[in-house]
Amino acid sequence: MQHNSFMKQRAKPIALGIVLLLLTLFLFARLRDDGIRPLHSANGLPVKAIDAAINKLERHLPMGNASEFAQKGGRVAKLADIVTLLRYYHIPIPKRFNTLVQREFPWWIASNLETAFAQSTRDIGIVVCVGSNNIITAGHLILSLRNVLEYKLAIQIAYAGDDDLTKKNQAALLRLSYGLELLNLPHHFNQSAADFQDGKYAMKPFAAIASRFRMTILVDADVIFLKNPDTIFQEHDMVAVSGALFYHDRAYKMEGNSRKAWVQSLLGNIPPSSTLQNSLFWKEDLWQEMESGVVAFDKGHPRIIPSLLFSAWMNTKYVREHETYVHVLGDKETYWLAMVLSNTSYYFQPEYAGLIGTIDSTAGTSITSKICSAHILHMDRTGDTPFWFNGGLLLNKALNGMELANLTHFITGGTNMSDQPAWRYDGNEYWCTEGKPAIALSEKKMDAVLGKILQEARKVEEVLAISKGKM
Repeated sequence: MQHNSFMKQRAKPIALGIVLLLLTLFLFARLRDDGIRPLHSANGLPVKAIDAAINKLERHLPMGNASEFAQKGGRVAKLADIVTLLRYYHIPIPKRFNTLVQREFPWWIASNLETAFAQSTRDIGIVVCVGSNNIITAGHLILSLRNVLEYKLAIQIAYAGDDDLTKKNQAALLRLSYGLELLNLPHHFNQSAADFQDGKYAMKPFAAIASRFRMTILVDADVIFLKNPDTIFQEHDMVAVSGALFYHDRAYKMEGNSRKAWVQSLLGNIPPSSTLQNSLFWKEDLWQEMESGVVAFDKGHPRIIPSLLFSAWMNTKYVREHETYVHVLGDKETYWLAMVLSNTSYYFQPEYAGLIGTIDSTAGTSITSKICSAHILHMDRTGDTPFWFNGGLLLNKALNGMELANLTHFITGGTNMSDQPAWRYDGNEYWCTEGKPAIALSEKKMDAVLGKILQEARKVEEVLAISKGKM
């Protein structure tokens, strides 16, 4: 159903022009009596409507970060509407609009606004958040991409200042491979206001905003790809419509706890999007919807930067400690939630997450199998081939050991609740799943790829010139 909806949109590109024209006329009709002096431009009606819309939004812009989520979402939606018109009519970003954005998100350093909203190029690249505490897993990711999967595009290493990633470790990472760039987030955001350094996951949406890539693939440092991700935007053509690609988490329920109820409380009178209504998270009251180890954004889409700013706001210190992280684990649900609240479309890979590891020989039947592992698996666009997994190459990163995992089989999730395996959490990021057949990596010709990736992982400490436990 979700796929058909997107294809209908793609089949009628003229609809975008009609919507924008109607939006322009609506804005102008609603705001023409405000007595606002229009911007000086030959573009006529659209500029007058945009100018009036900016002025009206200025008068309804509360200060501070304690705004109620739905109200802030409404303002972000209006900002996104204005960006849509500016892009469509090729009107330069007015200074008044930049001022308005900075008032709504005061931690964003003004000099970066113009570049972020322009996004005229089609550069593609990966941005990964790395600190001195996860430099080993980041090394596994980088060497596997470069030396095994032959990923040749640029990789930005985002960090929260020299206290987060020391100068020594910055230099060590840059020695790993060609095409690596450092992205110091405090150069883009006011650290004292956003305060993302001690938030662990909190810096990720900030990194997506600050990245120089229009086509940004935001990746956790403990992700391992089994296929080259450089065609992710071409393979997932729905990203061209929505500007965002997300992956589902495991389809399991937590008895006595409902995150759906929390989301409903945030929405208030706002109806859930069709994507949300059709999700298993909504229909089955799952514990979580999204796994944010890999997310992809086309920041050239006019609504993406505003929604990312909204997501980043949810990860600022005050908001995360008093609301967001009280209900969800880190940044993971803030991306789609920001889009629902700001009337922005998004797309999920249909399959829910599975697990990759080794078969538990003491469990299962001739038809089904059991796998216990710390490595959550996601399939490619076809739903047939493993694409990436979270948890890194260590047996269990939560236990601080350096032993590498033995990964031979996987169990997939599915698109419907009836397709899902049974899940059990054993603590320390360790999961067990069963009830479906396990598939050998060799059946998908992935065992040789993973073998080469593990060989590269064994070189990381030597290449980084880091002794075990001394990062």
